Amino acid sequence: MKERVAVITGGARGIGRAVAEELKSKGHKVIILDKEISDQILREKFICYEVNVMDSNQVKEVFELINREYGVVGILVNTIGATLHSKAIEDIEDADWKNTFDLNVLTAFYCTRAVVAGMKQAKWGRIVNISAVAGRTYTFFGGVDFTAAKAAVIGFTRQCAFELAKYGITVNAVAPGLTMTERVEKMWNDYDDEKKNLILKNIPVGRPSTVREQAMTICFLCCEEASYICGEVLDSNGAMFVGA
Repeated sequence: MKERVAVITGGARGIGRAVAEELKSKGHKVIILDKEISDQILREKFICYEVNVMDSNQVKEVFELINREYGVVGILVNTIGATLHSKAIEDIEDADWKNTFDLNVLTAFYCTRAVVAGMKQAKWGRIVNISAVAGRTYTFFGGVDFTAAKAAVIGFTRQCAFELAKYGITVNAVAPGLTMTERVEKMWNDYDDEKKNLILKNIPVGRPSTVREQAMTICFLCCEEASYICGEVLDSNGAMFVGA
């Protein structure tokens, strides 16, 4: 595989870090963008920039720097995103809604906008956005704002795919199910057995996924051979959602 410059947002932990590890093992030059990168081992292993990707100016500046220092970005994986609460709809404040959409949708827009010019010129690119099973159906862990935001990621992905496919740029989404990131594992350990069993009954494979399982799915869409997959949502959720 040809070496590409690969940028991973949210790459300091969870699925993003697993994606960074896998892409590096494939020989790519991996750059991690995250708001806080305190792990010294991570800094020694990858090119790291502390960036708030919810800030348009910071995103613009860091991608200009990356283009100058390392060349055109060939792979972008937007893993930034999370559920910020589990409030009932009547308790969700305006700020909750905005913060959830900024974190899950606006970040993907800012970073995608920053790389497409270079990808168009190179006539090659791979963009993978991270939705969730929530964006396909519902969630046990968040509110309606999270479900709506992850559905919006899918809509964003499909329109980008339609616009960019003719330039050799593929844009796809992955919709993970319950995945044992550090954050989710902490939440999981606070649940009682009744709640855990209720959730597991809704996962036909009977267990959560690992971050590496999600990373392998994402990295497949980044490879040279995935050139004809564009505008798709790859459901990696243990059959929690089965449908079109």
